[in-house]
Amino acid sequence: MGASKAQRAAAAKKRAQATQLRIAGMEWAAIAERVGYASPGAACTAVSEALKANLQQQDQNVDELRALGLAKVNRLQAAFWTDAIVEKDPKAAKIVLECIRQEARFQGTEAPTRVNVEAQRLADEILAVFDGEGGGPGEEA
Repeated sequence: MGASKAQRAAAAKKRAQATQLRIAGMEWAAIAERVGYASPGAACTAVSEALKANLQQQDQNVDELRALGLAKVNRLQAAFWTDAIVEKDPKAAKIVLECIRQEARFQGTEAPTRVNVEAQRLADEILAVFDGEGGGPGEEA
């Protein structure tokens, strides 16, 4: 049979305490002794599990926020869709296009920004000249 609710709560409290002590800079052996783990390795494992659980919870929260934001964008898009498509209202069309852009951002399908590396180097060199950090190409700084 699995651990009781009280046992799970006590273990979670112990992991939280160990995590706080590690954040404070305490060594694993001292954490194990103070919190009651059998070994420094057990304390390390407990802290790792706590951090992993925290990251999973954060991921779930982000997913929920993303879904909520996407639902809002979709609702707004639906409200202006007929005006944009049927009535050919330019203001409604702009709103719908922005909704489509936002949807792509929420879903992570937005095309990445391309940067021309040579153009970036040239811009950096020009800025360096104006900042007094050095000369242009071929000149000594």
